[in-house]
Amino acid sequence: MSSDIQVEAEADEPLEEPEEPDVPVDSEIDREIPAEDLEAAEASLARSLITLGFVAFDGPGTDNTSSGVMVSEQLRRHFRRDAYVGVNDTEQGITFLGRVVEGPFHSPHEIGPDSAISRTTLLHPERTQFRPAYYAAGTIEILGEVTPSENVLPTSTRPRPYSRVFIYPSDRLRRMLGIEGDMQLGSLLGYDDVRVEAASANKGFLPRNAGIFGTVGSGKSNTTQVLMEEALRAGWAVVAIDVEGEYVRMDQGNDEPHLARLLEEHFEERLPRGIPDFRVYVPNAGMTDAPDPLPFKVPIADVPEEIVADILDLSEPQVRMWGAITAQARRNAERVSRPSRMGTLAAPTPPPPDRPYNLSDLIDGLQEDTTTGSMPLFPGRPGMAEKATASTLRNKLYKLGRSEMLDWMPTRNTPYLDVDELLVERRLSVFDVSETNDTARNIAISFLLQALFDRVIAVARDEPIGKDGRPRPPVLVVIEEVHTFVSRASAGRMRAVLDQLQVISRRGRKRWMGLALVSQQPGHVPEELFELANTRFIHQLKSAGNLAPVRATTGGVHEALWSTVPALGQGQCLLTGSVFRNPVFVQMRPARSRRMHTA
Repeated sequence: MSSDIQVEAEADEPLEEPEEPDVPVDSEIDREIPAEDLEAAEASLARSLITLGFVAFDGPGTDNTSSGVMVSEQLRRHFRRDAYVGVNDTEQGITFLGRVVEGPFHSPHEIGPDSAISRTTLLHPERTQFRPAYYAAGTIEILGEVTPSENVLPTSTRPRPYSRVFIYPSDRLRRMLGIEGDMQLGSLLGYDDVRVEAASANKGFLPRNAGIFGTVGSGKSNTTQVLMEEALRAGWAVVAIDVEGEYVRMDQGNDEPHLARLLEEHFEERLPRGIPDFRVYVPNAGMTDAPDPLPFKVPIADVPEEIVADILDLSEPQVRMWGAITAQARRNAERVSRPSRMGTLAAPTPPPPDRPYNLSDLIDGLQEDTTTGSMPLFPGRPGMAEKATASTLRNKLYKLGRSEMLDWMPTRNTPYLDVDELLVERRLSVFDVSETNDTARNIAISFLLQALFDRVIAVARDEPIGKDGRPRPPVLVVIEEVHTFVSRASAGRMRAVLDQLQVISRRGRKRWMGLALVSQQPGHVPEELFELANTRFIHQLKSAGNLAPVRATTGGVHEALWSTVPALGQGQCLLTGSVFRNPVFVQMRPARSRRMHTA
């Protein structure tokens, strides 16, 4: 909501886009501004300032990034947390930018706070004529030094006592905080008129990976939706793994009246609207609320064998047998496609199969012949231990097939997924796997990640792709509830999956492929995945077990700000990332498109 600390000032000229978008903000060189423009800006700023208080002497617990402030009785009405302030230190000749992170705390002037008079006036205010005057105090996080052109640079000093603290005009904040761009995320918390945006051309935002964390009802899913909408608007292709069936109606506009009203009042450029190019994919055995879903299946031969072994939690004997049968299946496929005779009498060579085997081949290849005791894909005569291993492995593959996510006989008429159809500019492809078991879903995720990664490695951005030769766009892959894909508990036995994610996240960024990792249980997310999330949207997290790993792996956040995270309201989040000069609290805008709400 708007605050009375926000004051009007003349608007600056819009900031031009940097020529090199991937340069970190801390390395920006102060831009040259004509002297007459600087004088006019300084005069405008001086007229708009509201004094808040003065820097206090340091007390116990003081650190290098904070300063105390004392606010008089007449000015305490302007004091609130998250307010951005300037600190004018005339002794050092420096103006600092700061943010109120603690307070207001109140103390009486004339008497002690624990005196009998103080207690009496508070316990029985209706009986006492005298009330002591009191002042407000708090803590300011020092964000940096303000240059004449209103850039904010790191500082190696702190404000001196008696430095004047003033409310910074809201129209100056966007440039100073580095929150300008073409991707509209929301508004600065407490400042309805200050938009928080990011630049789509800056590789420090996307395709750097994002982490979206928050408890149920915190606004996490809305943030995920906003990020997808803005990426699509910027020309990206977006692929979303939807484990709850929430995003299957994004082709329709937001139909909640109060959210539509907020968009109209505060984000008039983002009125309710569905995604024009929208597809929902669903396995044969799955159910979905999408009106026209597309069935698909995943080729098990295209999923790395070690990843299948990890996801199926195969024992050591099962891993050996798994490697033996897949290798034999590949040899069989090569033998079939090789001509048996040479010369004019040779029969026509059949075209090689698209894939060396499918799930049905593997299941049938582990079936024991009751007459000979042999198995088609296992050389020689298996012993009792090997037969037991084959039986267990076959049962696991059979259960995997029942999801109808992979290629076996019941899905023979279901088309394979065409990955090039996902790499279309401004197309949103949602995979509704809400009715699929975890094992099949995780194999499908691994296949999607690997297949998309292989294509962006093979085809550079803007090079032709697909049958129509359209330019290959950047791609964002959203993985909902990533802790169900690989968790802290399973990380030790799923090294191949973690290695796959790390390779894709690091090499994919250079080729404009980014990941968005979403979780309502960050306490279950492996440490390795936190390292991948460069930009973080941290919504309300009340549980210490969920807040602790996010706090431990998020740098540059003042300690006092973490106490605010458990109390954040719906849609509010702490936003951090390399493209933002400092962490900021954001009221995320409502999504333009519709979301299916789940219990």
